[in-house]
Order: sequence, then C-alpha cells, then structure tokens
Amino acid sequence: MTLKGWRAAGAAFVAGALAALAMPPLHWLPLAVLGVVAFVWLWDTASGPKSALLRGWAWGTGHFAVGSYWIVEAFFVPPADYAPLGPPIVMGLAALLGFFPAMAAGAAKWAALRWPSMGGRYCRLLLLAIAWTIAEWLRGHVFTGYPWNPLAHVWAFATPLLQGAALFGVYGLGLLTFMILAAPAAGWRASILALVVAGGAGFAGQAAMAPVDTAGDGPLVRIVQPNTPQAEKWRPDKRTPHMARLLELSRRDGFDKVAAVIWPETAPPFVIEPGSPALEVMAKAVPPGGYLLTGAARGTRNREDGVWNSLLVVDGEGEIVATYDKVHLVPLGEYIPFHKQLAPVSGFIGRGSFEVGESRLTLDLPRLPSFSPIICYEVIFPAAVTGPEERPRWLLNVTNDAWFGLSSGPYQHLASARVRAVEEGLPMLRAANTGVSAVIDAYGRVLAALDMQQDGIIDHRIPAARAPTPYGRWGDVTLLGLLMLAVALLVAMSRFRWPEKTGNSKP
Repeated sequence: MTLKGWRAAGAAFVAGALAALAMPPLHWLPLAVLGVVAFVWLWDTASGPKSALLRGWAWGTGHFAVGSYWIVEAFFVPPADYAPLGPPIVMGLAALLGFFPAMAAGAAKWAALRWPSMGGRYCRLLLLAIAWTIAEWLRGHVFTGYPWNPLAHVWAFATPLLQGAALFGVYGLGLLTFMILAAPAAGWRASILALVVAGGAGFAGQAAMAPVDTAGDGPLVRIVQPNTPQAEKWRPDKRTPHMARLLELSRRDGFDKVAAVIWPETAPPFVIEPGSPALEVMAKAVPPGGYLLTGAARGTRNREDGVWNSLLVVDGEGEIVATYDKVHLVPLGEYIPFHKQLAPVSGFIGRGSFEVGESRLTLDLPRLPSFSPIICYEVIFPAAVTGPEERPRWLLNVTNDAWFGLSSGPYQHLASARVRAVEEGLPMLRAANTGVSAVIDAYGRVLAALDMQQDGIIDHRIPAARAPTPYGRWGDVTLLGLLMLAVALLVAMSRFRWPEKTGNSKP
C-alpha cells in the first residue's frame, strides 16, 4: 500500500498474474483473493485517475499474460515456422486486454474523487466492482470481443456457485464475485459477510439444482474423440488412417442403438463439397436411421466462393441434410479481414481464412430434439449460443483444442461451455478432437467426459433441458438490472457518514 511508481506497477503485475492461477484447471482460489485485494489496495492508494489507470493496466497485463499463455502453444505446432512470434504476440494481447481493468480503475478513481461522499470503504469497494463489471462486459464485446476467463470462472470448481449465472449471466456473477474476493480489503466485518454470502449462494445454488438424471429419456448419442495430433491432422499421407480411426471409433459396439454420432470440429481431413467422395466414407459412420453430426471445412463446387468452418449433418445416404457455418471466427486465426481483396496484392494473405457464416441456427431433425450448434471459440460468448428460432432443447459444441496441447486452455474452454449451459438452462454435448469431450447437463454438471489426449467414445443420452432461465430469456437485460440496483445501493450508501476519512485513506 506504500508502493509508488514502477514498484506499484510491478506489484500490480504480479498480483494479476497470481489471480490468474485461480482459473481452471488449478482453481487456487486463495490467490484470487490475494490478487483482487492487492488490486483494490493499489487502486485505493493511487494518487489520482492516471496513477490508478496505470496500476490497473499493469494488473491486467499480468493477469491476461498468465491466463492466455496457452495461445503460445499453437505457434509451436510443427512445422512451427512462426514460433518466435508466439511469446511477443501473447504479451501484446495481454497488454491490450490490460486496458480493460485499467479503464475500470481509472474511471472508478475519477468518480471517487469527484464525489467525496463515496469515500467510505464499502462505497469505494462497490464503486470499483461496478466499474470492473462494465469493463469486463466491454472486453466481451469491443473489437468482436474476447470474454476469456471472466472473473466468475474462479467458481468452476464448485458447480452450485455457478448457478447465479442463470439469473444475471457470467458478468453479473462476476460483480458478486469481485465483491466477495475483494472483501478483505474492507476489513474483517466485510470478510465475514463475504463468507456468509458465498456460503448462502452455494446452498441456494445446490437447492436450485435438480438431482442428476442418471437414466434420462433423451435419445442416445455417441461422441467420438479421435485424439488426432494437430501436426498430423492435414498431412496427405495421414488422411486415410485418420478417417479409418474415426470410423472404427464410431462403429464400436452399440453403434446400431444410437441416434447420432458426433465428430469434433474439422474432423474429416478434407474440404467437404457437395458430391465429395469423402461423404461416401462418412456415411459409414451414420447409425441406422440416424445422423453423423460433424465439424468440417465446407466448400462449394465453385472454389472462388471460399471455405467455411461448418457443422454438417450427414444422413445414411451420404447427403448433407443440414449445415451451420461458424459466425464468430477468431480474428487473424481463422479470419483475415478483406482477405479476398488483399489476396491479389499479397499472395500469402487469404490462405487459411474462412468465410463468415450468415447467422446462428437452431436445427430441428427427425429423431433428435432441436439443437443449436456452436463451433469452438463461439462457446465463450454469453447470450450468443442459440439461434433466433424457437428455443432449442440442447446445445452442441464441436471444437479442436489440439493446437494447445496439455495447457490450461482446453480446461478453461470447457469452463466456458459449462457456464453457457447454466445461463441458458440447456444441456450441452461437447466433442473435442483431443479433449475435453463432455456431456454437460443444464446446471453445468459434467456427467461424462474424456480427458485430454485420450481417444475413445462417450455413449450418453441427451440430458433434459430445464425451464428457461431469466438470463436465457432476457440476456444482458438482467445484468443491466443488477447494475442499476448496485448503483442505487451505492447512492444510498454514500448518504451515510462512515467512520473514516474520505479520499485515499487506507481501508
């Protein structure tokens, strides 16, 4: 609390980095408390908005550098031509994302100095929590958004504590999470209150969760996890063995009893076009009277139209009966803006760039409850995982996390899928190339899973959906309501006289 200048910024960087270790798969929650309390103390002792902004930026840079380090793994997948660019790109991304906590810190400091009546310790804490939540929402939306590791994911180890997302979404749960983690900065009374609130939220969440339905009456489906190494995935000499492996896993005992076989994102090592010979092979993975649901690179007979990252529904005749094209592509990873226009100027631009899909969909097929497909990265975006049609009965996430090895990335990706299930009140089936494939119920519980770098299948009935949740019905309107309530509470609290000095006094 007495640090200044670069020492304060350095402490903020370390505190942010430590807080990131509370995210999956480590779940070191005490480090989240330490990191957030340090954030509050450093903010509280900043001399003004500029100083608070700098400290918030340093905290955010450390936090996102550790939380997103797994991106480096993709640069080292053979042939690893651009491996040296990995670390500086990840640090650059962390520095950019650090501006969101910086904006929260700077804006909250300006408000605290502008209205001295908010000088009480509890007022300052609530003010900072409100600013944090708004900044986190902006991080999920600005420049296509990057809502990776929102603060509420620290509760991923305890499913009952995730149930608040059904009311206010992950950002609203993040506001409450910030208040709980930061409570020690306001003294021992606030710490005890935070423990009581967290315990009450856990009991309420547990009470809201229906017992696990072990039998289920939904159709039986088979999820296939082939565990294909990314370095081998598109090699021409490996295509036949890869397809043979997918078919062998798909047709294991019980194949004739399932309604659908599910393959991961871009599972076939080909660009699939109408009439493609690969469809005849893929038809062998279709169970009797059922479907193959597979991620695939989809093309058209006119090669100039481009290629889409898609979910294909294939029937027993090898016909594509339904298609979903990924809408939210990864900037620069899957999509290069204006790549068609720039391709004639620079030959390398445009290679590996997918086309953007038109809209999200809800697919309704005979023998299967209606579902909304979500491809890979799309699952991290709250209130953006279902089609505009009638509410689906379940969600399907196909992904390929092989790029990221055994890093924390795939586990954090799974946490996002679980929270989307809680928000929407819908079960989610997840097929991942190298893991983690899972069956997730409508409360975010993992009912079955295949861990990282395992090959195998999951045969499971599609879990039941729950009644539409408040967040599933109204999306971020519930978050707005929570923020308005927090602001009203802040105004009411500011009218009381607090037994301490205002401004930059120690909490």
